[in-house]
Amino acid sequence: MRFGICLYLWTTDLTDEHLHLIGDLKRLGYDGVEVPLSSGNASDYRRIRQVLDDEGMACTTIINVGPDKDTVSPDPAVRQAALDELTFGIETSALLGSEVMSGPYQCAYAHFTGAGPTEAELERSAEVLRKAAELAEPAGVRLAAEFLNRHESYLVNTMAAAADLARRVDHPAFGILYDTHHAHAEENDVGAAIRDHAEHIHHVQFSENNRGSLGRGQVDWATTVAALKAVEYDGWVSAEAFAADVPGLSSAAHVWRDTFDSKDGFARSAITFMRRQFDAD
Repeated sequence: MRFGICLYLWTTDLTDEHLHLIGDLKRLGYDGVEVPLSSGNASDYRRIRQVLDDEGMACTTIINVGPDKDTVSPDPAVRQAALDELTFGIETSALLGSEVMSGPYQCAYAHFTGAGPTEAELERSAEVLRKAAELAEPAGVRLAAEFLNRHESYLVNTMAAAADLARRVDHPAFGILYDTHHAHAEENDVGAAIRDHAEHIHHVQFSENNRGSLGRGQVDWATTVAALKAVEYDGWVSAEAFAADVPGLSSAAHVWRDTFDSKDGFARSAITFMRRQFDAD
């Protein structure tokens, strides 16, 4: 098992001013970082890859799509734009050496129709994601789509619904990101959610119910970790928290206040917390 941290805590666009974080987090004990994929060209990401290699750090990647790149859209041009964005993400993930590209890209983030998912929407999403998985497999990248709580998305809100989507996609390179923040809000039994659908879990994020310091909120960590151990999950576990001063993300995720003492403090405590959870008998 390897432990990472999502760089959304600091930025949605990793530029030169943030590259020192990679070494700083290495020295705190992290095995890697979760790199946001947004703007920039290949040379930007080659520079990030060089820093990762110099520091001996691995990475995962994270991306999402908006209404103009929605996999469930009835407009073929919009679905093609979604596939184009995922293709960019897969190619960039491969360039970075990322094994897993995660994020809520099964549909547009925070875009609602006023109703629940339709069969046609699920099938359209699965079709786009299957094409993405076919590109990801030869690139050595596994996909991990993130189910979200009902306030952020409507297509898939639980591990069972996400597993159903994975079965529709029906490709070994496609799986699910299990995020404890969303599971805390939507699951009746987080242990069963993990155990019953373990074969589809490609990535895990540890995030508190209030996006604050791990272990200081309401997430049922004991049950979560026991279930992950029971299914012998051995992939990445990445800490995630959101801050109020990150342009774009703060407003989109409705983060109006910090729920931790400091970003550095969160990073220090999160790696200790995660390792202790899995080291415990």
